[in-house]
Amino acid sequence: MSRSCVVVGGGIAGLSAAYRLSNAGIRVTVLEADSTFGGRTRTESVNDCIVHTGAGFITSFYDTTLALVKELQVETVEPKEQNGVVATPFGKLPLDLRSPRRLIQFPLITTADKIRTLSTVAQSYLRRPLHIGKPASLARLDRGSTIESWGRRTLGENAYQYLLRPGVEPFFYFGADEASSALGKALVRHARSWHMLAIQDGIGILCDALAQRIEVRTGCKAHEVEERDESVVVRHSGGTIEADHAILAIPAPALAKLTGTISEEDRAQIEAVRFVPNLLLYFGYERPITVQHPLVTPAGPDRHPIARIRTISEWVPSYVPEGKELISVHASSWRSAELIDEEPEKAINELRRDAEAIFGRLADPDWIRLYPRAEAVVLPEPGHYRRMRTFLRRPRKRLLYAGDWLTGSTIEGAARTGINAAEVILSR
Repeated sequence: MSRSCVVVGGGIAGLSAAYRLSNAGIRVTVLEADSTFGGRTRTESVNDCIVHTGAGFITSFYDTTLALVKELQVETVEPKEQNGVVATPFGKLPLDLRSPRRLIQFPLITTADKIRTLSTVAQSYLRRPLHIGKPASLARLDRGSTIESWGRRTLGENAYQYLLRPGVEPFFYFGADEASSALGKALVRHARSWHMLAIQDGIGILCDALAQRIEVRTGCKAHEVEERDESVVVRHSGGTIEADHAILAIPAPALAKLTGTISEEDRAQIEAVRFVPNLLLYFGYERPITVQHPLVTPAGPDRHPIARIRTISEWVPSYVPEGKELISVHASSWRSAELIDEEPEKAINELRRDAEAIFGRLADPDWIRLYPRAEAVVLPEPGHYRRMRTFLRRPRKRLLYAGDWLTGSTIEGAARTGINAAEVILSR
């Protein structure tokens, strides 16, 4: 007998689930509220430049994502190594967190703290397996402390400020003082051998490839889900659809607004998930420009309004045509929260001032793009991973869940939860 599934959400999680089910012969329909699918991995072409509106890279330890990339024959490239610096109260200093030699040479950390840091990295390999995309392994270490409290205690004050924070905040945008120490421990575990990978034609190509043979209905915002004995009914802005199973693969804040058959236990844990905003600003140049440092990351005490500034042409040349330049500015979550409701022109001017304070004067751009997301990144506060482990272990019949909110904001977490939800259906 033919089996069917409706997937609510056309991001990486939902499309990974739909792809796995479709390949196994399940009839799948994906409902996407937006006019285009891709969610926070959408890619745009602006003046022939590849512009990421959200996530922009994968890493070498994204096992599930890399398996999909290989299966779909999506071409990846290794970004060029940029001569990055950290902007400190004592000036700009070179730092490569992947290089033990450069770490040892970094002048703002005492020898004792460097030894403690290297020892912590070495000891992480002697413990049980730990992966940033696996909430069960993260839950074991989610004991109520933050990255800040664990880092200061384990690595020392300066190592926390100049090594651990630059290893967390430029990639997740929230403060290390807000997130569970389990995330910091996972990043330390991955630190020794990881490297970034870019999708040749932009991260959005991955969603395009996943959706190639799947029915995706855009402009269909779900508002009610009803789990019955023999089926699941989803009511959305385009009508009603009924299937044997449903996978809800939308962000937790959107899930919390759905009415219908979501248990009180599930709803309470969904509503406890916290997202933080992010403003992503691009300066585009139809001409070559000269910059002193192609990658600048703030480091040191106090809050930083900017998480990272990067020139793109030197990092992934295929993203920027020869003779042009593209600079990306990621605001921190707290600064994004201050500016997200402001008029775009004011937000752009404020962020430019923030950026120039650490990057140096920016040449006047030929074009500008601002991408504001009120719910950009999952903040895994202390206790988050334990709650998500409990959520995932709860027995389910026909209604399942997927999304990076179950793990923390990574493409890997989204893909894993999507594949796992599909596997549950296929095992029945």
